[in-house]
Amino acid sequence: MSYMSIDFSNMVEFDALAQSIVAKLGCELCLVSVVHGETLTSLGHSDPGTPSENRSMSVRDTICERTVRTGQPLRLPDVRVDPELRNISSVRAMEIGAYLGVPLKVDGEAAVGAICAVSTTARIWRDSELAYLQAVADLAESRIERHLLRFERKALSDALAENDAILNMLSNVKGRGMTVHNADGELVFVNAAMKNDLQLNDRDMLALPNIARRVQQLALPFNEAHVVRSTPTNTELSVQMTAADNGLVLAEWCRDLETSQR
Repeated sequence: MSYMSIDFSNMVEFDALAQSIVAKLGCELCLVSVVHGETLTSLGHSDPGTPSENRSMSVRDTICERTVRTGQPLRLPDVRVDPELRNISSVRAMEIGAYLGVPLKVDGEAAVGAICAVSTTARIWRDSELAYLQAVADLAESRIERHLLRFERKALSDALAENDAILNMLSNVKGRGMTVHNADGELVFVNAAMKNDLQLNDRDMLALPNIARRVQQLALPFNEAHVVRSTPTNTELSVQMTAADNGLVLAEWCRDLETSQR
């Protein structure tokens, strides 16, 4: 899952982190940013009044791109003397002199963003300042992971609720017998119409997984697998099987029309 799926529109805690760095290091600007595709978005900004539309830019136009790409801290006493960085648009726009950045990593993976401290004049960044920025980065990473976990829990809850709604709908469908099988043909769901409308008994129901397996073994294209099979009580059924997500198969059963007309 992409961490940019999370709504970071009101993450004042990241603004507070950026402000604390400015106060501690005595720099002019601090950003707590994440990369999504080709865009760098500042979750935290030392100027909390900065509107959301001014918090995103092309990652290629930032020094943080190097911090994220290398996954290593970057100390630059004067960006303006670096031939590769001095012409970057953000360097000119923000009047960047000195830059100090550390990568943000989530779940021990590759860097997903960076925290940077910026000074408008040249300066030598001390080891203690780098250590402080790294400590704040560790805190920011834990907070991003917390938001990710919260989002994943909500997504799982929504998915379960959706599945419950689907199963409830299938359970109450009348006149259409439906079952769901796993990749091995095992029965994982059966609706009430299988008994109420098709009038299958327990022995017939127990035979459905074997029938489903035999149908799947025919390797016919799903949506065209109309196959007549007999249950233990000689009830002949026609089944249409359709591949669903996660290896599941939806089977729709009905009495064989030719048999029912004899």
